[in-house]
Amino acid sequence: MLMVNLLAIGAVFVVLLLTMRSISLPVILVLAIETAIWINLSLPYFLGNTVYYFVYLIISSIQLGATVDYAILMTNRYKEYRAGMGKRQAVITAVSSCTVSILTSGSVLTVMGFLMGWFSTNGMIAQLGIFLGVGGLASIFIVLFVLPGLLYVFDGVIRHTTLGLHFADSRKGDAVDEKDN
Repeated sequence: MLMVNLLAIGAVFVVLLLTMRSISLPVILVLAIETAIWINLSLPYFLGNTVYYFVYLIISSIQLGATVDYAILMTNRYKEYRAGMGKRQAVITAVSSCTVSILTSGSVLTVMGFLMGWFSTNGMIAQLGIFLGVGGLASIFIVLFVLPGLLYVFDGVIRHTTLGLHFADSRKGDAVDEKDN
């Protein structure tokens, strides 16, 4: 179980590290999505339900792979807008521009998961579907409401740990190299 989770997290982290050319952004994105996964997988404990071991292994990987795209979309938009705006306005604009796309994709995952869970006669498949539905909702929530706050709070860290990033100076509105801060 631990090996599967570490391999999935490690693979996503390396891909994000190479594509985003940043040390901090992969940590922030993986932490955000893993938080949604932890919420999803902790609900059965609090509700007193049991979880098929196979479902636990599968849902951790599927939810990470399927929903990290939402976090990537939000982060890329934030970086794009941050090049010409202060961090507060960049977060607001990124959330506004990504919400429809994230809700559309996340809703499909959520609805299909719940439908699979409700209509499957196989207990393991039904549980997998319910976890997909709840996981989709948790990921949507984290990406739309928590990730923007993380990007805002860690703006300075992101600026200093990402190669080739040019953020606008919040005070002046001008593009500033990471070396200038």
